[in-house]
Order: sequence, then structure tokens, then C-alpha cells
Amino acid sequence: MYYEQDDVLNYLISICDDIDITCFWPSSLAPYTPPTALPGKRRIVMNPNWHNKQEIPFQLAHEMAHIINGDDTNWIRYYQGTYSGESKLEYSTNKTAIRILLSYFEVEDIVYNPTTFMECFAIPSHLESAVRKELGDYYYGVRDKINFDS
Repeated sequence: MYYEQDDVLNYLISICDDIDITCFWPSSLAPYTPPTALPGKRRIVMNPNWHNKQEIPFQLAHEMAHIINGDDTNWIRYYQGTYSGESKLEYSTNKTAIRILLSYFEVEDIVYNPTTFMECFAIPSHLESAVRKELGDYYYGVRDKINFDS
């Protein structure tokens, strides 16, 4: 296992605090209500009741990525192609989310094992090439880790 989920969530929430993103975790949401980001307001609504708890860190990183990337998440454009993997906006956001998750780890602690990484964070299989690319870039020193301290 790559991580303790509470540690990763605390890390992601601390980044949100540091870069002025407000996260809401309403307890009234149904288990299949997806999280969402409002980049213009720098707000994220997460679902603490999500049916697969293992997905929550990647979901939070994904919503953070929408804000960090400055995405226009107009709901009509936002949901087009989300599940088919066709949306360029969603693919780019997912790549940033992977980089955000990688920033949790010290570079020297990263192991190049895309399958394990995907399983640990419940990353959908259609993102395997993005995980391989981002994880490989870190592992082989092609890309530096995102630094949220600057």
C-alpha cells in the first residue's frame, strides 16, 4: 500500500488551505452524488458518504486540479465525455490530479508501479497511460514534483 488514506486526505486538505481553496463535506449527500469544483469561487464540494471510500483522495485531487488549472466547469461541458475518457478538459485535469497525489510522496520513495498506484487510489483504468506517463516522469527524474510550498 502506498499510503494511509487519512494522511493523504489531510495532506490534500492542507494544500487546499494553503492555496485558498475551501472544501465542504456535507453529510447529507447520497453515496453516488459525485464531488464537484467551482473554480471561480475556489470551492470544492466532496462527498464523505461516497460508496467507494478508496476513491476519495483521487476525487479530491481531481477537484483541486480543476481549480489549479483554472478550468471552466460549466456543467454541460464538464460532464460531456467524463466517463468515456473523451473530454480533453477531464483528461488534463486527471493528469494534474495524478501529479497532486504524487506530490504527497518524497521523490526517492516513489516506486514505478503504475498498477499498484492505480489500485491504491482507485484510479480508473482508462487513465493507465496518464498514470504511466506521470509516474514515469517522476521516477526517472524527467519532471520535478509539484511544490505547493512556493
